[in-house]
Amino acid sequence: MRYQKLYSILFLTFSLMFFGRNPVKEIGNLQLVGTQLSDSKGKPVRLIGTSFGWSNWHPRFYNQKNIHWLKEDWNINIVRASLGIEPDGAYLQKPTENLKTLESAIDGAIKEGVYVIIDWHAHKIHPKEAKDFFDKMSKKYGKYPNVVYEVFNEPEKQSWEEVKSYAEDVIKTIRKNDPDNIILVGCPEWDQRIDLVQKNPIKGVKNLMYTVHFYAGTHGKWLRERTDEALNAGIPVFISESAGMEATGDGKFDYPEWQKYYDWMIKRNLSWITWSVSDKKETCSMLLPTASSEGNWRLPDLTESGIKTRDYLHQFDSRGQYINKFNFGGRVEKNFYNKALLIGPGSYVEFETEGKTIEVNLKSVDTYSHHNWISIEIDGKYIGRIKIDAGDAKNYKLETSSPAKHHIKLTKATEASNGYIEFDGSNINAIPFTPKSTKKIEFIGDSITCGMGNDESAFPCGKGEWYDQHNAYLAYGPVSARALGADYLLSSVSGYGMYRNWNTEKSEETILPDVYNNLFLNGNGKADFDNSYQPDIVSICLGTNDFSDGDGKKARLPFNQYKYIGNYIEFIQMIQKRYPKTQIILLNSPMVNGEKNKQFISYLNQVKDFFKNDTKHPPIEIFEFKEMTPKGCGYHPSIADDEIMANQLNPFYQKFLKN
Repeated sequence: MRYQKLYSILFLTFSLMFFGRNPVKEIGNLQLVGTQLSDSKGKPVRLIGTSFGWSNWHPRFYNQKNIHWLKEDWNINIVRASLGIEPDGAYLQKPTENLKTLESAIDGAIKEGVYVIIDWHAHKIHPKEAKDFFDKMSKKYGKYPNVVYEVFNEPEKQSWEEVKSYAEDVIKTIRKNDPDNIILVGCPEWDQRIDLVQKNPIKGVKNLMYTVHFYAGTHGKWLRERTDEALNAGIPVFISESAGMEATGDGKFDYPEWQKYYDWMIKRNLSWITWSVSDKKETCSMLLPTASSEGNWRLPDLTESGIKTRDYLHQFDSRGQYINKFNFGGRVEKNFYNKALLIGPGSYVEFETEGKTIEVNLKSVDTYSHHNWISIEIDGKYIGRIKIDAGDAKNYKLETSSPAKHHIKLTKATEASNGYIEFDGSNINAIPFTPKSTKKIEFIGDSITCGMGNDESAFPCGKGEWYDQHNAYLAYGPVSARALGADYLLSSVSGYGMYRNWNTEKSEETILPDVYNNLFLNGNGKADFDNSYQPDIVSICLGTNDFSDGDGKKARLPFNQYKYIGNYIEFIQMIQKRYPKTQIILLNSPMVNGEKNKQFISYLNQVKDFFKNDTKHPPIEIFEFKEMTPKGCGYHPSIADDEIMANQLNPFYQKFLKN
């Protein structure tokens, strides 16, 4: 009941926030500048909105009152009016009825000051009917800056040559009456084969874009990569249909993949439309049959798709500029713009809000029930750790000194092998803020890099669980990064090495290079760790466990320098493919002393020498920690030791961050 009341308040708040908007008046005539949709002055703009369902099946939603509600409450600046063409009761059978439905939406959009896509929602080619239709539409509406023409929704098995020839004829018809408004052209195989367009685009037509459609439950990273290649080759793209479930429009949501698409569209400044404003009994429908035909929808009228889409739309201003409220860092799986799993040690979420008491919703997640720890920073000051209990998600209260605006940062203190912390910011009244643009450092390592055994504030060494002394926030990497004004990412697992682990050989257990490319730092292949972070420095501190004699009980093979050096070289080559411009720095370990440390440094130099003739990447560098006797738990650095290590690193890293 509490959340339903909160949601009702947010409905009113958002409606008042966006009331009286006129996006078309603000943006003006659309134009294409390179691959970027732009306003009348040539400045980048993004159109965001929803698509009405098929006109022949959902005509009751095609009216001005619904568009007014979508504009004022959902924050759209464009709608897509989808003229059904082939099915029973659609345009080819009942042209008069469907045209009347379509024009009701077009007229409503013009009166409301939003853009409207006139969508020829077909899967087959109908050249004569399409040319006649777009001739009428462009003559009647071509004078309005609101109008965007989509000449072919989703070609199925037609070749690009067939689609291109058809589109060129329809475009000529439109351009006789309307020389300027944006035209969208679909591509084969349900708008996934943008690569075919890239090889043979339509020539000599201005303000022409191509459509890509995605359904996150079916279309993964491959479609984003294919579209990136087309964009990089100069092909303008408009996402005129998308959603979070399977391509059938039904099935389950894939929220992590849907969020990846949103992050990608934000990064690429792509315009997007979500399918659909309809009340059909399927996952993609945003409304329930209880929803009015004249807007004023409330929470009980919306499906899960409707609620999520509306929430997404509220993250943008009238020009489609993203309004950041939650910033996630490190190894994190985002499930929504304000929800995520904090996975790796040192992974974090930061936001700004007001109030003396701030409630955050957190949950410890793993295959078995246990607790986790998270570190709290308020207004740049470290407050301490809090224990995230096992079981259902709970609200944890953070107390501040005043009701003014505060910057909150929550950092996962425990490592990935200890499970994950689920953050849900839905009930946080976050204030828009822009994260600082900083240099970036990725710290790759083992338990030393994780911050294992450094924090005895809750339990002394030997008490509690093995992870109760973990605090990645105060490990040497994050401490160093904060001192240098840099952001950080930790890719580290306790006990892991470069070619073998603390007490096991490669044949018995995965090693760090095996799990590095997995977001969850495990060997089950659950999710890829993408290369979007692109650090300025990659700091590698692996070898402590390779050199280890193990527990002294299990037989341990002699250290194999050739396997160590060979694996290290291959690992660096993989890192260079991910981050071709990054500065790679190899670290020894302050925990490895005496003769072993001399060997350690010798092997690192052999690794460095292997790359001495490499002119494509920055030269490999080596940093040597001073030997120390650690004072933390289990022969690990204490918080004070981590501070000493960071102070040693900082002058060396500072040189490379300045370049």
